[in-house]
Amino acid sequence: MIKLKIYGDIRNSMIRVPLAQDKNGNDLCLHMLIVQPNSAHSLAQIPKGANPRDLAPDTKLFKDIKATYEKGPMFLVYNGGMTATIDTGSLTTVKQDNVDYIVFSCDDEDNGHYDGQHSEGAVTAAIENKDLGENNAPFLIILVDDGVYPDSDARRTAAKCTNNRSAQQLKSEMDIRGTFENIKKEINYCAVENIQWKQNQLNAAGDAMKPDCDVLQVINMLGAFLPIASVSGGEVGDISKWEKQGSSAFKHLENETLAPYLNATYEHIDFILDMADFIRMTTREVLGDKAESFGIVKKNTAGERKKDFENRKPLQTQLFNGALQEYGLNKDIMPLILHAIIDATFEYDECREKYVTDYKLEELKAMWLEGGFGVLHVIETEFKNCFEDKYKSRWSDFVLDTLLWTKVRNAFRRVPWRAKDWKSHLNHELVG
Repeated sequence: MIKLKIYGDIRNSMIRVPLAQDKNGNDLCLHMLIVQPNSAHSLAQIPKGANPRDLAPDTKLFKDIKATYEKGPMFLVYNGGMTATIDTGSLTTVKQDNVDYIVFSCDDEDNGHYDGQHSEGAVTAAIENKDLGENNAPFLIILVDDGVYPDSDARRTAAKCTNNRSAQQLKSEMDIRGTFENIKKEINYCAVENIQWKQNQLNAAGDAMKPDCDVLQVINMLGAFLPIASVSGGEVGDISKWEKQGSSAFKHLENETLAPYLNATYEHIDFILDMADFIRMTTREVLGDKAESFGIVKKNTAGERKKDFENRKPLQTQLFNGALQEYGLNKDIMPLILHAIIDATFEYDECREKYVTDYKLEELKAMWLEGGFGVLHVIETEFKNCFEDKYKSRWSDFVLDTLLWTKVRNAFRRVPWRAKDWKSHLNHELVG
């Protein structure tokens, strides 16, 4: 059971609002309370419920909340507190040593806080730093009997609406709605947590994630399948714009025309993740002694662009397996490369509404080792000719060039025909 100290007189610090009744006529309530957390009765006792975002303790927001709490009682004026769902009927009050407490439980599935976790985390951190006991500032907490919600969707809707009061990324909202569940259940290549489905989420190793592993990047790479389905709105000229669209690209998941064709790509999510990692893990090996002269595997910050290609620091990308890889490739060109491989080795079966291939993953990797240099050479040539002047050093603009997509596709299209050559790369061991 979770136990929290009531702030001051319980008659002034607790409001009970009946919202509905269960089938037996018992009230289902919202409880609004002012509590006084301390190290013995911490807010951290309340588990995470249907909360769209994860905690980000290094942000300015978190630090500001902590500092405000440490200043005293006015925190109650400045902060919205926390909202959580609790087990219906579990909330009671007890008095010990002339002090009032509330006691409740959050044992049922998804019960816990769905708003205010940064407030909870910051207040807990402040008390851990210095517990003032009777002088700790009050904290607003709203507890809702879970019986108020008819189903899990209603609870997610409440979480979404409440969190919309503050800045929230679209992916967090989509994740709490369950939009990505059909993708998640197909993933076996890596830990599902190694893709950032929501704001502030850490990967399976507890590390912060780069845009390389964002769910938006996964969607953009899955989009590389669409041109072979010959679907309106999914041609190369369309998907080349997805990186530029940013979070607006999420709309394609719910587009009436594109959604069925995107849904059909989900069974190939392991191929996309594994192949993307393999390409970036072997880029330096594929380039051989040319690697130091290729700008696409180097950092392209303003400072680095002042240096010769040979002297620029290697680009470090984050893989879906959680590792960091030097001499990788910018995320925006991964759909371009993957499309070339898919175009040469997959086809769309209209009757079965599936993307199919006659090749195994290890064979496709062998083809990359055989034909990867040609692909990267085409991209590098365009990079040196146009990246800084024509595209102002913006990768999302660079990949808008549909002619580049055609050149890259042509560079790879004959590789599958050279079976004798690419089969020599089977059983390849990665160079350490």
